[in-house]
Amino acid sequence: MASHRLRALDGLRGVAILLVMGFHYFYHLQSFYYKSTLYPYGETFSNVLIFKYGYMGVELFFIISGFVIAMTLESSASALDFVVRRFVRIWPALIVSAVITFFLLNWSDSPFALTRRQFWPNFLPSLTLTPTALWSGLFPKVDFVTGVYWSLVVEIRFYMIAVLLFWLFSRQKLARNLVIFTIVIYIARALLRRAMPGYNGVYDALFIPDYMPWFAAGAVFYELYKERLTRGAALIMLAVMYVLIARVSTNYAMIGRDPIVASTAALCFLALFWLLATKSASLRIVEVRPLIWIGECSYSIYLYHYAVGMILISQVSKTIGLIPQLLLVAAISLLVFAIGRISYVAVENPSRRWLTKLLIGPPQKSAAAATPVA
Repeated sequence: MASHRLRALDGLRGVAILLVMGFHYFYHLQSFYYKSTLYPYGETFSNVLIFKYGYMGVELFFIISGFVIAMTLESSASALDFVVRRFVRIWPALIVSAVITFFLLNWSDSPFALTRRQFWPNFLPSLTLTPTALWSGLFPKVDFVTGVYWSLVVEIRFYMIAVLLFWLFSRQKLARNLVIFTIVIYIARALLRRAMPGYNGVYDALFIPDYMPWFAAGAVFYELYKERLTRGAALIMLAVMYVLIARVSTNYAMIGRDPIVASTAALCFLALFWLLATKSASLRIVEVRPLIWIGECSYSIYLYHYAVGMILISQVSKTIGLIPQLLLVAAISLLVFAIGRISYVAVENPSRRWLTKLLIGPPQKSAAAATPVA
């Protein structure tokens, strides 16, 4: 039964990275903030919902992270053990990808690369996974080597919150404590905004209130899966988290995204995880081999897909017709999958195994060890 559930998680990772790639390859540069002609097909796909709302693949990753981090904390011998496991999972592949991406964006003469030239201080937020605002006092133009690192900063913040709640309070009640924490920080932010009109977002960077409902929901699903929660208790907590998620989605209206569509997509994600947690065979639909293959190396794909994909896509001719353009984008996507797989096989997986053995001894055979978060 456990292996079935883990295959489903990898399948959902595959769905998440495909959504994100669709967003970046067909919509992102046409969005409110990125009016551009870098796509060879221009704005042809700007109203295709699966591309326009593909950014929500990141939120799907956050639910997966909540599920897996709850599982990983449970199998960790100490807080330090957990930190080491997260470090060896994330940083080796991150360091290699940041260096490669840095040089690609500086050496390439593609239209996309010419708008994303790098300078060395960009490694500071990228390799420490800290907000760029922390470094902007020293380097006003500092940015991530590639913009997708923002979600890893959010992930790291969640890890810090989760490990504190797990080790300071009841370890068997992590999901409940995450839900309570999420409600408290959300209310506190509302009061802070009311009391301080000049609110500058530092609080958001520290406590990630817009994203905590997704992580908390993932932890609820894990405890439901472990049968520590009744379905009624899980439904109540998930309903509260969904209300917060739906409320946050209204913020996207200003950039042309319909909160109803975003809220419906969120509900679909929660429904998928409900099926996973309650051991329904219905999730076999995401256990097809191609999705699992992509899901296994989704972290490495995520690290490379934006810079590599857009360097190549921005060089596709605007005069060759839509079908040839799409065929080239499909070929570029396959290349990105191959790069991600190479990174997974040559960097991500061996470095994780070697560093885990070096720093904390031979890895235990557990579900948590088998399912690193993307």
